[in-house]
Amino acid sequence: MKTRKLEGLGRIIFRYGAIAFSSIFLLSAGLGILDTVTSRGFYILFNVALSFMIYPVIRGQGTQKKIPWYDIILILLAVASFGYWMLEYSNYVMRVTMPNRYDFWFGVIAIILLFEIARRVLGNTLLFVAGIFLLQLYFGPKMPGILAHPGFSPGRIVEFMYSSMEGVFGIITNTFATYVLPFIILGAFFEKSGAGNFFIRLALSLTKGWAGGPAKVAVIASGIFGSISGSSVANVVSTGAFTIPMMKRVGFKAEEAGAIEAAASTGGQFLPPVMGAGAFLLATLTETPYVTIISMNVIPALLYFYWVGTAVHYRAKKMNIGNLPDEEIPDFKETFKEGWFFVVPLILIFVMLFQGYSPNLAAFYAVISVIVLSWFTKDYKMGFRQILDGLELGGKNNLSVGSSIGMLGIVMGGIVLAGLGAKFGALIISLSFGSLFLAIALTAVVGVFVGMGATQTATYIIIAMIVVPGLQSLGVDRVVAHIIAFWFSAISNVTPPVCVSAFAAASIAEADPMKTGFTGVKYSFLLFILPFTFHYFPGILMLTTALDTTYLVFSMLIAIPAMAAGIQGYFQDHLNLFQRALIFAAGIALFFPGYQTDIFGFGVIIGMFLYQRKKKKSLSTV
Repeated sequence: MKTRKLEGLGRIIFRYGAIAFSSIFLLSAGLGILDTVTSRGFYILFNVALSFMIYPVIRGQGTQKKIPWYDIILILLAVASFGYWMLEYSNYVMRVTMPNRYDFWFGVIAIILLFEIARRVLGNTLLFVAGIFLLQLYFGPKMPGILAHPGFSPGRIVEFMYSSMEGVFGIITNTFATYVLPFIILGAFFEKSGAGNFFIRLALSLTKGWAGGPAKVAVIASGIFGSISGSSVANVVSTGAFTIPMMKRVGFKAEEAGAIEAAASTGGQFLPPVMGAGAFLLATLTETPYVTIISMNVIPALLYFYWVGTAVHYRAKKMNIGNLPDEEIPDFKETFKEGWFFVVPLILIFVMLFQGYSPNLAAFYAVISVIVLSWFTKDYKMGFRQILDGLELGGKNNLSVGSSIGMLGIVMGGIVLAGLGAKFGALIISLSFGSLFLAIALTAVVGVFVGMGATQTATYIIIAMIVVPGLQSLGVDRVVAHIIAFWFSAISNVTPPVCVSAFAAASIAEADPMKTGFTGVKYSFLLFILPFTFHYFPGILMLTTALDTTYLVFSMLIAIPAMAAGIQGYFQDHLNLFQRALIFAAGIALFFPGYQTDIFGFGVIIGMFLYQRKKKKSLSTV
């Protein structure tokens, strides 16, 4: 999404507005300086005001250098409406269900502004979804079947969405302001301190002699940086600028280079310690400690990256793609020596979380540690100006996710006010004919369609509200159901026709976005089937015995290369169509383990390995 290239006074106002935004919430993360009302009000106000400054009224028109007069008026209206909410909330609680005319009209203005910001930043999809949930509150009696309800007056709808803490200013806004923004700021400081560049160089230093080395750099670096940034698109832009040109240089097609980066960057949403913004909401909605959520996702996330790396390896072997010249690959010891200390913030986050400290406090101290550690680098020492640059980047990066919270609050508020939660559960059971497998598959389908034009976090929230009640009704544990929804919400990052991560990677690779998206499906294939195991084989989430988890992981470590070989058409040597289907089936059999399926899977893989090994030996002696 193109933004205005502000100059002069507009540029100064935006810069220091973004700095103030980040500073206030970073200090609040560490020192707790904001109360609940001020925190939620300021978070939305800064998001709306800053977005109107840089996002043009016509999406994609990024040539403007000044803030137009009409956007200045909208910014003033935002200050008035959200400022009124903060000033009047304590008085409003004395007149609940009896809002005055100021409550109503400032609420109308706020809701219109939130719709407009979502349209400018995210497009029409989320706008359409939120609009449906808003309208159904009024047209409740005309809703079909079990979704029908008595309906509500415009005054009651606006009051619930604006004046209370159930709609726009609800739990979603609180989670973003409290947990998400501090980690987005941390990601910005990682970028400005040189830590991101260090991890890319470190990954590159490991690849000497590897087939398709730069692609494997993308997998490793995107995993590390994506875990910190918490955004797949930010991950693509940050690491892809380095890795995609390297991949193209050694022989990967442009769309393939973009697809690999998009698939790897998407995985960063699942890799602890940060994961994506949705993970904080997952913990909040399920009332589960965040450290428990990240612990449950460690094994699935590592398996996902194992899949992407294996798929890359077989593709490189098949196409005979090598690596960069040895002289261009940095020495591992020297590279590690230059920036090993950047591992400290990651360790610090883990230690603080496992000791029971809040995630936002861990993010605060991690930012402080990054600033201090940057002083040990040659080229990235963070002085006062660099710190301001990091704060500005953090505030700016937040806008792409923060612009969705108004729509998400309306969706959640619409469901709560109309009492649709249980009804959606019954609807999912009906559509899946009572089959849990079909219900999980339906979750993936909803993820694809809702994700067209919506962020991963927005997609997760909508899936959680619509599909998760049905999964729970069919016997899925509440937390597991939300994790399934969280993983399936990422499908739209790489699934055409609207695949935001693939589109971002395609722009860097100078490739066709649709071809990049379809190729990305191949490299993110595990994303489509792994969530099914969360319920059927909960050991993968470490919810059963250690022995069960060990057995599952061992089985999947064998299954994943087999499936990758089948998809790529290469194992020890090239595979014909029948061999590809056979070894892929063996991988699937091992991925969903059982006594009979394990015998089949291991038998086929061992047989294929011995057959191709013998074939290669016989050809080498000719």
